[in-house]
Amino acid sequence: MLDERKAAVLAALVEHYIDSGAPVSSRTILDRSGLDCSSATVRNELVMLEREGYVSKPHTSAGRVPTNRGYRYYIDHLSPGLLRDSTRGRIEHFFASFHSEFGKVLRETSDLLSEITAYPAVVLGPGLRDQTLRDVHLLGVEPGVVLLVLVAEGGRVHQSLVRCPVTVTPSEVAEANAALVEALVGVTMPAAMDRLDLASLAPTPRSLVSRALDAVEGAADTGREFYVGGASRMVELWEDLAKLHRVLALLEREATVLELLDDSAEGTTVRLGAEIHAGEDDLAVVSAPYAAGRSRGRMGVLGPMRMDYRRTIRVVEEVSDALGDSLAP
Repeated sequence: MLDERKAAVLAALVEHYIDSGAPVSSRTILDRSGLDCSSATVRNELVMLEREGYVSKPHTSAGRVPTNRGYRYYIDHLSPGLLRDSTRGRIEHFFASFHSEFGKVLRETSDLLSEITAYPAVVLGPGLRDQTLRDVHLLGVEPGVVLLVLVAEGGRVHQSLVRCPVTVTPSEVAEANAALVEALVGVTMPAAMDRLDLASLAPTPRSLVSRALDAVEGAADTGREFYVGGASRMVELWEDLAKLHRVLALLEREATVLELLDDSAEGTTVRLGAEIHAGEDDLAVVSAPYAAGRSRGRMGVLGPMRMDYRRTIRVVEEVSDALGDSLAP
């Protein structure tokens, strides 16, 4: 734990480096921090911070830059900033006036988050297995083919075809549909499997329901939706094309997106460099969960270590809260 003056010196250094990208001098730190001491005292504190691994000194400059440890200490002791009324109003207006299907809501939210933060943003949808089903429909489309439509919390819709070895009549489809509605609607998928009484159904509806349940299980295990907003901003953030391609590759697969956003975390997290298993040193991710009925998703922004953490944390939390409120039943 740093004492008060060292913490103030480190905070001033990190914030100026975020703004400028250039090594920070003791005079700049003194002016920015407002500390009541001399420039020599600040230099002494910088020497101690360097010895303890919080800052480093590029050999070509008299100034210093924060290390990963310095960033981590700064973030762990950071108070998120306040948003302008215009920014908060923009978020509130977006969710108050936006009504669409679930996937489009997530896609538009990723764009909004990117526009406000000026960083690429990712919104990860909740897993279908943990969501309560609002409705179930079986619709005959061909003699031996039925369309299964699942409507989950937040309006998320999943469709799949159920194939039967025999022709299914409309009345048999209706009987199977009624059994599925009674068992599935209002509960999560795992709980629904214990509520079905297949023995009470006629042979063909029983076969149809059994096949539909297989499709429901398949839907529960399908990949989670995720949307990336502002991907074009990466060109401005990382000039190294090899670095840019590696970061883009991280956003192509669900597994790496789950890792980037720290999906198992409970609250807001900020992950830096080596803390992210992706192995990218100059990468920071700020993420937070949002409620989607009884389940949850997660959203976040990613950028270089020189991220405006104070504002970014606040924006991510405000947007995640607003999305959760808009998805509430």
